[in-house]
Amino acid sequence: MDKEGKGIEVKHRNGSFRSIFMHADGIDRFLMALGFIGSVGSGSTTPVVIYVSGKLMNSIGNAQTLSTDVFTHNINKNALFLVYIACAGWVVAFLEGFCWTRTGERQATRMRARYLKAVLRQDVGYFDMHVTSTAEVITSISNDSLVIQDVISEKFPNFLKEYCRILW
Repeated sequence: MDKEGKGIEVKHRNGSFRSIFMHADGIDRFLMALGFIGSVGSGSTTPVVIYVSGKLMNSIGNAQTLSTDVFTHNINKNALFLVYIACAGWVVAFLEGFCWTRTGERQATRMRARYLKAVLRQDVGYFDMHVTSTAEVITSISNDSLVIQDVISEKFPNFLKEYCRILW
């Protein structure tokens, strides 16, 4: 549609990226900080595993030039590093999943309550004119909050994890 008949189209903004986290309190910020550490750690495990596996393959490739004791020591050292990386990867993946999911649930619950309070403050005439049924209000609240919860608990941590993998 044009603005004031001058042929200028008005572009509607959907909101800023920060508006997704506007319902966060102190505990949620703490959970997001731990989740950020978990996401970065989880994104870093794959490049580290590739690096250690490369060292392991180099040790196998140099087997003919090394003595048996040095070869065994190099293989055991790299295998132990892989075990440490697996344990650390499990911890950071759990930290990522738990913290982001928990904060997503908390923020979505808070958002649902505020949205419901805002809807209930409307005059009765609003519902007669704009809403066809009570189920439509409930569906709207559920769908909107579930989308934001999905972004907070799954999409954003996956973005951080993949971005960290790209940086390596």
